[in-house]
Amino acid sequence: MSFQFHSRFQHKAQIDMTSLIDLVFLLVAFFMITSSLGNVSSIVVNLPKAVQSGAEKYSNLIVSITDKNEIYINDVKYNLESILDEFKNRKAVLKDGTVVIRGDRMSNYETIIKVMDYLNQAGIPKFTLSTIKSKADK
Repeated sequence: MSFQFHSRFQHKAQIDMTSLIDLVFLLVAFFMITSSLGNVSSIVVNLPKAVQSGAEKYSNLIVSITDKNEIYINDVKYNLESILDEFKNRKAVLKDGTVVIRGDRMSNYETIIKVMDYLNQAGIPKFTLSTIKSKADK
């Protein structure tokens, strides 16, 4: 008669999850920081200066108007005639967000007014004009 002894303490393979959780946290933090830096437009615009300039808000929709009166929506060029339809299409994506208008200081004033008028016609009443903060004259 043979007796077989079984240990109550059986060794099971375990994976230590602590280092994996730390790694995932670092990756999430990295992507959160780098994704918020992608808001800057690549269109070169010489913004006008103002003494009181608000901080540039995050926006899903950035309208840039160059010195040649070319209109870019999120770095894609559009004609003045077609931007009303584009604003209407993007209204659902924008929801309650604010549109940032980056108008060059040498651009035509009428072009900027037309863009603001088209935003109102499309049902997007919230927009802001982007400027560069300058020192106050004494």
